[in-house]
Amino acid sequence: MLTMVGVVGTAAPASAEYTHCLDVTGGLACWHTYGDWFSVHDAAADGAHVEVRWQSWGRSGTCVASGNGDYQKCDYDLKEGYQIKWYLEIWDGNTYVRGKYTTDCTDDVSVCI
Repeated sequence: MLTMVGVVGTAAPASAEYTHCLDVTGGLACWHTYGDWFSVHDAAADGAHVEVRWQSWGRSGTCVASGNGDYQKCDYDLKEGYQIKWYLEIWDGNTYVRGKYTTDCTDDVSVCI
Protein backbone atom coordinates (compact mmCIF):
# COMPACT_ATOMS: atom_id res chain seq x y z
CA MET A 1 0.00 0.00 0.00
CA LEU A 2 1.35 3.43 -0.94
CA THR A 3 0.63 6.35 1.38
CA MET A 4 0.95 9.93 0.16
CA VAL A 5 1.76 12.56 2.68
CA GLY A 6 1.50 16.25 1.87
CA VAL A 7 3.54 18.86 3.63
CA VAL A 8 2.09 22.30 3.88
CA GLY A 9 4.52 25.11 4.57
CA THR A 10 3.80 28.65 5.44
CA ALA A 11 5.79 31.56 4.18
CA ALA A 12 6.46 34.68 6.16
CA PRO A 13 4.04 37.43 5.18
CA ALA A 14 5.43 39.90 2.69
CA SER A 15 5.46 43.53 3.66
CA ALA A 16 2.43 45.05 2.01
CA GLU A 17 2.24 48.66 1.05
CA TYR A 18 -0.32 50.76 2.83
CA THR A 19 -1.17 54.04 1.16
CA HIS A 20 -3.29 56.73 2.78
CA CYS A 21 -4.27 59.83 0.83
CA LEU A 22 -5.73 63.18 1.78
CA ASP A 23 -7.18 65.70 -0.62
CA VAL A 24 -8.33 69.27 -0.36
CA THR A 25 -9.41 71.68 -3.06
CA GLY A 26 -6.26 72.27 -5.08
CA GLY A 27 -4.08 69.46 -3.78
CA LEU A 28 -3.57 65.79 -3.06
CA ALA A 29 -0.98 63.98 -0.94
CA CYS A 30 -0.41 60.33 -0.08
CA TRP A 31 1.69 58.54 2.52
CA HIS A 32 3.21 55.26 1.28
CA THR A 33 4.49 52.92 4.00
CA TYR A 34 6.56 50.74 1.69
CA GLY A 35 9.61 52.91 1.22
CA ASP A 36 8.49 55.67 3.62
CA TRP A 37 7.56 58.31 1.07
CA PHE A 38 5.03 61.02 0.30
CA SER A 39 3.57 61.89 -3.07
CA VAL A 40 2.36 65.51 -3.28
CA HIS A 41 0.42 66.99 -6.18
CA ASP A 42 -0.62 70.61 -6.75
CA ALA A 43 -3.82 70.32 -8.77
CA ALA A 44 -5.00 73.91 -9.21
CA ALA A 45 -3.87 76.87 -11.28
CA ASP A 46 -4.52 79.28 -8.41
CA GLY A 47 -1.07 80.64 -7.56
CA ALA A 48 -0.96 78.65 -4.33
CA HIS A 49 1.29 75.68 -3.51
CA VAL A 50 0.80 72.39 -1.66
CA GLU A 51 2.82 71.27 1.36
CA VAL A 52 2.96 68.14 3.45
CA ARG A 53 4.45 68.73 6.89
CA TRP A 54 5.18 65.62 8.96
CA GLN A 55 6.50 64.54 12.38
CA SER A 56 7.59 61.09 13.53
CA TRP A 57 9.81 59.85 16.35
CA GLY A 58 11.77 63.06 16.87
CA ARG A 59 12.06 63.89 13.17
CA SER A 60 10.09 66.21 10.94
CA GLY A 61 10.08 67.50 7.40
CA THR A 62 8.22 69.26 4.62
CA CYS A 63 7.52 68.12 1.07
CA VAL A 64 6.39 70.86 -1.36
CA ALA A 65 4.69 70.82 -4.76
CA SER A 66 5.30 74.35 -5.95
CA GLY A 67 2.68 75.08 -8.58
CA ASN A 68 -0.13 73.94 -10.82
CA GLY A 69 0.48 70.40 -12.01
CA ASP A 70 3.68 70.00 -9.98
CA TYR A 71 4.24 66.55 -8.48
CA GLN A 72 6.85 65.73 -5.87
CA LYS A 73 7.97 62.44 -4.38
CA CYS A 74 9.78 62.84 -1.06
CA ASP A 75 11.57 59.77 0.33
CA TYR A 76 12.37 59.31 4.01
CA ASP A 77 13.88 56.46 6.01
CA LEU A 78 11.77 56.36 9.16
CA LYS A 79 11.77 54.09 12.18
CA GLU A 80 9.19 51.34 11.60
CA GLY A 81 6.14 50.86 13.84
CA TYR A 82 5.78 54.45 15.00
CA GLN A 83 3.16 57.11 14.45
CA ILE A 84 3.59 59.67 11.75
CA LYS A 85 1.47 62.80 12.00
CA TRP A 86 1.10 64.69 8.76
CA TYR A 87 -0.67 67.74 7.43
CA LEU A 88 -1.74 68.48 3.86
CA GLU A 89 -1.84 72.25 3.46
CA ILE A 90 -2.50 74.79 0.75
CA TRP A 91 -0.49 78.00 1.03
CA ASP A 92 -0.83 81.21 -0.98
CA GLY A 93 2.58 82.74 -0.43
CA ASN A 94 2.91 82.88 3.38
CA THR A 95 -0.84 82.71 3.96
CA TYR A 96 -2.42 79.42 5.05
CA VAL A 97 -5.52 78.72 2.93
CA ARG A 98 -6.82 75.28 3.98
CA GLY A 99 -5.69 71.81 4.93
CA LYS A 100 -6.26 68.45 6.61
CA TYR A 101 -4.45 66.50 9.31
CA THR A 102 -4.10 62.77 9.90
CA THR A 103 -2.06 60.18 11.81
CA ASP A 104 -0.70 56.98 10.27
CA CYS A 105 1.89 54.29 10.94
CA THR A 106 5.43 54.17 9.58
CA ASP A 107 4.81 50.50 8.75
CA ASP A 108 1.92 48.46 7.41
CA VAL A 109 0.90 47.51 10.94
CA SER A 110 -2.35 48.52 12.59
CA VAL A 111 -0.85 49.40 15.97
CA CYS A 112 1.78 52.08 16.33
CA ILE A 113 3.70 53.34 19.31
